[in-house]
Amino acid sequence: MSAVHFDTLITGGHVLTMDAGFGEITNGAIAITGERISWIGSAEDARSLTATSVLDAKGCLILPGLINTHCHAAMTMFRGLADDRPLQGFLNTVWAAEADQVTPASVAAAAALGAAEMALGGVTHFVDMYWHPAATIAAARKVGLSLTAGPVFVGFDGVDKTAWEDRLARVPGFIAQFQGQPGLDLRLMPHAAYTLDSDKLRAVAGLAEALGLGIHIHGAEAPWEMQMVAAQNDQQRPIGVFQKAGLLDRPLLIAHGVHLDEGDIDLLARTGAAISHCPLSNAKLASGTAPVAALRARGVTVALGTDGASSGNDLDMWKAMRHAGFMQILATGNPETLPARELVAMATREGAAALGIAAETGTLMAGKRADVIVIDLAAPHLTPSYDPYSTLVYAAGRDDVAHVFAAGRQIVRSKRLCADISDDIARVQYIANTLKTRKDTA
Repeated sequence: MSAVHFDTLITGGHVLTMDAGFGEITNGAIAITGERISWIGSAEDARSLTATSVLDAKGCLILPGLINTHCHAAMTMFRGLADDRPLQGFLNTVWAAEADQVTPASVAAAAALGAAEMALGGVTHFVDMYWHPAATIAAARKVGLSLTAGPVFVGFDGVDKTAWEDRLARVPGFIAQFQGQPGLDLRLMPHAAYTLDSDKLRAVAGLAEALGLGIHIHGAEAPWEMQMVAAQNDQQRPIGVFQKAGLLDRPLLIAHGVHLDEGDIDLLARTGAAISHCPLSNAKLASGTAPVAALRARGVTVALGTDGASSGNDLDMWKAMRHAGFMQILATGNPETLPARELVAMATREGAAALGIAAETGTLMAGKRADVIVIDLAAPHLTPSYDPYSTLVYAAGRDDVAHVFAAGRQIVRSKRLCADISDDIARVQYIANTLKTRKDTA
């Protein structure tokens, strides 16, 4: 082993592998070669190892990169535009702004801003559903994140001015262009059962099967959505609509899953569908509290997401972890419902499981993608630390993320982003100034 030379050696930190047994190495080290973790063990055993770059992580926690399983990264351009209103009012305002401002260029800039925000907060993979997905793919690569993305489907022309038949026809070409590219997981992205009728959902499911792809969709998010879907579908609930359309026959990730009854949960458990729980936007938009404890008790995989920055205002997975825990305590009256280490698991390995990429990422293990983050415990608010998981969930925040490696590439160094996104920030600010001027003069 001593004769092997590595690209990067991270040593001296407390390693949380986030495997099924919550394995820990108190004084640990991780070696990276190319895009992969090539060795993991004790810092004592690492003394004989050599590497081009050695990072001293003494006094730090080392864990897998966080996985944000539901996001609209480019919606950073609408951050704060439609606050203090329920989901339907929020959507009406944002949809109007999208029609005015969304282009491939604006999505590229705003998604780069979102990707940068996530990277600085320890996210190494995110799931994105938004217009012009090729622009978001380019933005993620610019910052260095991997992602899950794909064509978006709505039952109307949309801000990309694409008719339904054209939208379907363009999908195979998009998939052929991007399939197999490193760090990119492709899925089809139908918006929701209230923006797509059952025939269109069935068409998406058929396309997903033909292309061998999974699906990501919003579902059972808000009370008014439940009423609208029922009125449009003979009183069926969204999960029932998904089943009838064939969506549950494909690997399915459902964003939100707030309003689920026992029948819905049973169906999700039997079909293997996963939920992306977005507690911050659910609370802010008064959508409700998802039955996370009941879902997990039935074996449904529940991961965490931030939603877009226009609804949750930031893309902070640390807040999502903490808020998810607090909401379940309030909902169940039981402080033991969702322990801290389970919340960290939801933000790491459960996210990977929900996406079907657990063989690649989500835990720290030799051979897996080197998605690694280093949390500096030196701050006063992290002292003392009796338990690393409770410290992460109840005290730590994105400002404590010191270093981030995504697929072996260091994208955050000493709390600073390695990529230059200054032009993207300027473009997003210009869009915001335009929207604000119109809002103030309306």
